Formats: sequence, C-alpha cells, structure tokens
Amino acid sequence: MNQKKKKNLRHTKRSAVHAKIGLPPGSLVHTGTRKMEDIRVVLRSYDPQQLVTNLIHTTDELQQVKQPSKPVWIQINGLHDTQLIGDIGRLFNVHPLILEDILNTNQRPKIELMDDQLFLIIRTMDVLPDKGLVTDQIGFILKDKLLISFHESELDIFAPLYKRLESDNSYIRAQSTDYLLYAMIDIVVDNYFNALDHCANQLDYIENLVFEEPTEALLAGIQEVRKDLLLLKKTIYPLRDLLQTLSKTDVPVISFSQHRYLRDVYDHVLFITETIETYRELNTGLREAYLSAISNNMNQVMKTLTIIATIFIPLTFIAGVYGMNFRFMPELNWKYGYILIWGIMLAIAAWMVYRFKKLKWF
Repeated sequence: MNQKKKKNLRHTKRSAVHAKIGLPPGSLVHTGTRKMEDIRVVLRSYDPQQLVTNLIHTTDELQQVKQPSKPVWIQINGLHDTQLIGDIGRLFNVHPLILEDILNTNQRPKIELMDDQLFLIIRTMDVLPDKGLVTDQIGFILKDKLLISFHESELDIFAPLYKRLESDNSYIRAQSTDYLLYAMIDIVVDNYFNALDHCANQLDYIENLVFEEPTEALLAGIQEVRKDLLLLKKTIYPLRDLLQTLSKTDVPVISFSQHRYLRDVYDHVLFITETIETYRELNTGLREAYLSAISNNMNQVMKTLTIIATIFIPLTFIAGVYGMNFRFMPELNWKYGYILIWGIMLAIAAWMVYRFKKLKWF
C-alpha cells in the first residue's frame, strides 16, 4: 500500500470517528472502511440430518429463528448499513452499546458476559500478496442455539468451516452453536500462525542480507516487520485474556464440555504470544546489527581515507618546501635533484604502506 493510500485510509478513519463525537451512548455509527458493496446476510440452520442455508433479504425473515428449536447461525457480512444492524439488534434484544461496539471496527478484542447471551469481538488476520498483513473485525452474539456473527467482509479463511458444515457426518452439526463459536475462533487463531510465518520469512530474509547488503531498503523492511509484530501483539494479547475468561468462567450459553476445546485454543494463543516476543527481540537485534554494519562500513571508509591522508602528509610537506619561492636553493640547480626528491617521496610512501600492513590497518 503506497503512502497516498495510507494517508487516505487514515483520513477516512478519522472522519468516521469524528462523526461520533457528541452523540449519545449507543448511537449506531459505522466507524470503519466500507469493505463490501452490499450487506449479505446468510441464515444457516442445522442438525445431524441436514443443513439448510438461506440468503436473507429482510429482517422479517429472521422472525422464525428468534427462538430456534435447533442450532442457527446468522452470518452478517458487511457493517456499513447501520439501519439493518439496528433492526437485527432490536429483533434479538441486543443492547445498543453492544451494537455500537460491533460497528466500531477499531475496537480491541473484548468480551461481555450476560445471563442469556455472550458478546465478544475478535480480529482476524490474513496475509495477502500485495498488502501484507490485513485484519478484519468479527463480533459474535451467542445465545441458546443461536449464533450471530458480524463480519466486516466475506473472508476466505472460513471456507473450510463451510465445507465441514456441509458434510453429512460433520461433528459440528451434532453440536450446538457454542461449539460453532469455538470452531470459528479456532480458525481465526490458526491463521495467526500464517501471520507468524510471514514475519519469520521476512526476518530470515533480512538476517541473510543485513551484513552483506545493509541498504536503506533493508532498514525499511526491518521497520515493516516491527509494525507487523506490533499489530500481532495488539490483536493477540487481548484475545489471550478473552479466552482465559471463556475457559475458566461458568457461562450459561457455553456447555462445560466446550471448555476443553477453548483451553486448547488458549494454549495456542499463549504459544503465539511467546513467539511474538521472540520475533520482536530478534527484529530489534537485526536493527542493531544493521546499524552496526552501517557503522562498520563507515569506519572502513574513514580508515581508508585516513591512511591515504597520512601517507600524503609527508609528501605534501616535501612538495610544499620545494614550492617556496626562495632564490637560493642549491639542489634546484643539481642535475639529479628532481629524481632524488621523487625517490625520497616514493621511499617514504612505500615505508608507510609497509608499516600500516604490518600493523594490520588494512
């Protein structure tokens, strides 16, 4: 992403945030980049025997699943239509403050526990060839046999989950929506490993070149990795606390049998956080190595120039003496004076070069 696009993106985010200033709590304002042309709402109801998938066009079509008899997943792709989001929230008794957090796409991962529902926000992370690390926000409302997920955009990372749901012998279809929530979080966390691999590959590339070609472009790469690792840290660390709360707290809408799976995801997140710290230390070390290599190169240049200047100091002195305009300098009239002076100057230069080599100055 070039600097002009980044500047425009920052301006868009600031404008969206400023639109909320002075509004009462719970006001629905989409503070983010519009990533989809139209909102797409997909309703999936399932049991061990079948999966039924419907595309929803109006909120009236969701009335039938307000109190579902079997597990239902409502997936909302796109968050820019605040009217639709508000209607869905009112239909399922979602608090306006929760809807406000869902529409704030700069929200950090968080969790809120209520008697009849669970609300949480996490961030996905993917690696795109032209953009590097990109993130999306997903909000979840979990009720008894009902899961509502709010996505900034349609994400390819959930393609394996759709296939698992379509399978007749799918374990997900034999479970309730709390297991579906775990499966989605697990996929998100698994993709963090791809982000870690991306950073690791960049660090390996930089490490191979830092002493061979310490260019300004390499320093820019080190800074880019630093930003990616900071983004990972900002995304992962709150999720660690979120999963710890989920796995150790008695939540009415999550069965006790799911705690084992949540603890497994929590272990993965712990491993990722430790790896992030390791990579950050390595990146800091590479930056110091880069600066050291640049300093060494500069020292070599200064050393070479100093040696050359030192060799020419006595030669310059001799040339300066014989450049004086005195009338009586006996050797100026000597037949071999010119050759003798050249011989002396070359002898001095040769001796100094010999001494410098003996001292291992070059």
